[in-house]
Amino acid sequence: MRRTLSRRQFLQVTGGATGVAVLAACAPPAAAPIGPAVEEAEPAAAAPEAPGTAEGGMLRPGGNPKRGGTLRVAVGVTTSNYDIQQGGAVHVLCNFYNNLVRLNPLDGLRSIVPDLATSWEVADDGLAYTFTLREGVTFHDGEPFSADDVVATFDRILNPPEGVVIPLRADMGMVDAVEKVDEMTVRFTLNSPRAYFLSLLAGTAMVIFSKKTLEENNYDLREVQVAPGTGAFRFVEYLTAEKWTMERNPAYWDQELPYVDVLEYLHVPAWSDRGTAVLTDQADMSWNVSFETWSEGENRTDIVQVNKLANFGAYWVLFNNRREPFNDPRVRRAIHLAVSRQNLIAAFGSQEQMNLTRWIPYGDPYATPPEEIAQLPGYREDKSADIETAKQLLADAGFPDGIQGVELLAATGPQAELIAPAFQDMLLRSLNIQTEIRAIERSQLVEEERNGNFTLVVDTYGHGLSDISPRANLWWRTDGSQNWSGYSNADFDAVLDQIDVEIDETRRQELINQALDILDEDPPWYLVGYTWHLPMWRTSVKGLVLDNRAFVEWGRVEPVWLDV
Repeated sequence: MRRTLSRRQFLQVTGGATGVAVLAACAPPAAAPIGPAVEEAEPAAAAPEAPGTAEGGMLRPGGNPKRGGTLRVAVGVTTSNYDIQQGGAVHVLCNFYNNLVRLNPLDGLRSIVPDLATSWEVADDGLAYTFTLREGVTFHDGEPFSADDVVATFDRILNPPEGVVIPLRADMGMVDAVEKVDEMTVRFTLNSPRAYFLSLLAGTAMVIFSKKTLEENNYDLREVQVAPGTGAFRFVEYLTAEKWTMERNPAYWDQELPYVDVLEYLHVPAWSDRGTAVLTDQADMSWNVSFETWSEGENRTDIVQVNKLANFGAYWVLFNNRREPFNDPRVRRAIHLAVSRQNLIAAFGSQEQMNLTRWIPYGDPYATPPEEIAQLPGYREDKSADIETAKQLLADAGFPDGIQGVELLAATGPQAELIAPAFQDMLLRSLNIQTEIRAIERSQLVEEERNGNFTLVVDTYGHGLSDISPRANLWWRTDGSQNWSGYSNADFDAVLDQIDVEIDETRRQELINQALDILDEDPPWYLVGYTWHLPMWRTSVKGLVLDNRAFVEWGRVEPVWLDV
């Protein structure tokens, strides 16, 4: 049994990541630095990072890592709670924990490497995965790590107690049981094979909790600040809507890591402010900045670096399928047809780059080709025929004169200031649907959606895999664990059942095409478009290989070091 997956193996077993490499390869090359008008030397670009290694999960970045310092990350950092598996801020909280396996940050996320598991064996029929666990690991409270913690963690995901809502549950629907073989061995038994199962376990929220901590808190960690993990950083302080502070874990199982002493996540919700913070040395990096500041960073290679990364998240407008009139598929399809995606993409272009996409992102091997999408009703640029059809659908649904008094919920910042008003304007002009925008803090959106307190809501949803199976099971399957909009279509569920287990590529493509057609005819949400993410980092930031990533992951940063 090999301890790591090669890039070829990884791309073969991850339904989404196969396309990720294709999509990343299609990104335009970074523009050459633009020299000033006067005769001055052009800024010197930073050299590519030296390759690192990840043997046995021990991450060793290239170069000559230096110890010490504080890494400052500028992103939005508010959180609705402190439970990473119940809607807590995953991109922050993940730094306190480990998974069984993880994506390798040192090869650009192109392989899966050990984390709390040191090795694994897969049954020939793909229905059993047996993991050997890492010895000598302790949680931040001193409790030793064992198979009991793995079993307790995944039992909570598979069978959450009353009052505990785990959105990841639908991702794990193929798992029948997680059992302890011995103190340092666990076995997952599946009811049907999934080529991407290891990739699911590598997701940033698939962390391992302590059984003791879970039991002490009735398996609900939302109010526990912060449940002890096994990760490279320990919790110090959280100042709401200001910053998180973490410190180096001196008892981390990999004694080489982390290199930095302190990790700070600064609350900077606006993309343009994030880019400005990095450019002015108020922050060391950001996972995603505005396009305008990113473009400036392209020309400041003496102080910063940038990249353009494929992202499996998209902007959507969720319909509450349980509320009139959006419980009528004719109303939802009318909006799908009439609102111009091209206009919305242009309206948000200064902040975040989006592509005209269908229900699965570009780069996925089963995605509809872009040239075909551009000809489809609802996606094509010429809206004249689509608007006429949409008006007739509204009339057939009993709304020949439009719809009044609809609330449009959006997060404060660019979503409420740019996307929501543009969507509002097109609804009014095209279909006489009158809306009122309500803006709230982004961290509150999940709670509002989970509780059904919305009619229309602008939000971003994504998944670590581009494949339709995990995202569709979460969001659009009847009673999916993140199907807070209440969508239900028996035909779609039946096709999804077949997609989940089909391994023949030709047949799977046929089934996915059927599923996409159903979603176009009976849309659960309105898709604006899948995005690119635009990271920016100071040239002093090393060890994360951000210049060579295949796609986006707002994940752990323990191999980072500062060349100052």
